[in-house]
Amino acid sequence: MLTLRENMFLRDGLTFGKNRRAFMFDVLGLPEGQQAQISERRYRWQIRCAVNGGVYGEWSGQYGSAEEALASLQ
Repeated sequence: MLTLRENMFLRDGLTFGKNRRAFMFDVLGLPEGQQAQISERRYRWQIRCAVNGGVYGEWSGQYGSAEEALASLQ
């Protein structure tokens, strides 16, 4: 089963840890040697994948949410 782990955040205000939201996630649960990230870019969610050593390809796809992008990988 694939899951998301928060990787990068945007925050609003001075208080660290409050009023923040994730805009990039690592995908956990992929087969060994494969990696993927999901990120909100230009008002849509996109995926980029890496294999054999972690060299990432280009961002692709247009999804309405991180969960929708994750579902496309399953």
